Amino acid sequence: MKRISYFLGLALFMIACAGEEAKNESLEQLISKRDSLKTELAGVNAQIAAMDTVKEEVMPLVTSSEVMIKNFSHKVEVQGAVETDKNAMVNAEASGTIDIIHVKEGQKVSKGQALITINAEILASNIEEVETSLELAEYMLEKQQKLMDEGLGVEIEYEQALNQKKSLEKRLKTMKAQKGKTVVRAPFTGIVDDIMVNVGELAAPQFPLLRIVNNDKVTVTASLSENLLAKVDVGTAVDLRIPSLDDTTIITQIATKGNYIDPVNRTFKVIVELNNNTLLLPNQLAKVNVTDYVKDSALVVNSQTILQDTKNRNYVYKMVDKENDTYGVQKVFVEVHKRYRGEACISPMKAGSLSDSDILVLDGAKGITEKDRVKIQ
Repeated sequence: MKRISYFLGLALFMIACAGEEAKNESLEQLISKRDSLKTELAGVNAQIAAMDTVKEEVMPLVTSSEVMIKNFSHKVEVQGAVETDKNAMVNAEASGTIDIIHVKEGQKVSKGQALITINAEILASNIEEVETSLELAEYMLEKQQKLMDEGLGVEIEYEQALNQKKSLEKRLKTMKAQKGKTVVRAPFTGIVDDIMVNVGELAAPQFPLLRIVNNDKVTVTASLSENLLAKVDVGTAVDLRIPSLDDTTIITQIATKGNYIDPVNRTFKVIVELNNNTLLLPNQLAKVNVTDYVKDSALVVNSQTILQDTKNRNYVYKMVDKENDTYGVQKVFVEVHKRYRGEACISPMKAGSLSDSDILVLDGAKGITEKDRVKIQ
């Protein structure tokens, strides 16, 4: 650099001297000196260019990601629906006017608890009539029995009295059972979710009165592709994600595996059971993530580090030969086993070419070659 400065100073000095001398020189002399100085300046520039060895090298900027060794699992996500076998629309078994509604919406009820009472005055009057007739039939049978014991009775009259008594007893039993049906009771323990009638309205068997739900035990049913039949079984791990509950995740397992392939969509059914449930409601949607691949101590990388060449071979760029803050790059061909949520389980085609904590090129990998040196931004 000192020599460069010397030549530049010399050139400027010569130009300055030429300017002083030019005042007393002729035009031909000045032109001759100008040409001579141009030639000398060109030589100086050539020497400067030859001596200036510092050249600015532009290096690709990339981001990086580390190779990890950890347990890897792949899941298949399908949509499922929450169901419960204790979701009942309660109907009346007898017709009549509603007299009393014993419960309110949101109330917890026990199995057998009275929910609604239907007017039964006519039925009660009919029961009283039958009871009176039964008393008479019992009295007549008693008299016929005494006559038969004394040998004075007629067998046909005794049988008629006995038949009358039995007939009235059966009729009374039936009418009391009918009267019992005028009180609508809870079929199971649960919550009164909806009451659909009011006092004074007519109840009939074809019209529902209220809904009772018990969500303590629910199931989530989903359909899986036939291709997963050999990979999924009872006990297979499942993650349930509930979109309507801010993607709340429930970790559980398959309780039932279907034994039938639907010929229309080529799927089979799986069922997940949840006991002591306090979150899910019937007909709620759930995303069922079924584990279909597991590998312990797997070589795992960011999926974006994996590129493909023109022969559809997968490879990654491994950073090597660190020098100051720059790296060389080495192409490593890999086999991709599974990808899941931004990660990939791989194995290198050449043993030992990748290991834990190796640094791979992430962003910027598509614009480089093995001849480049790169810099992490």
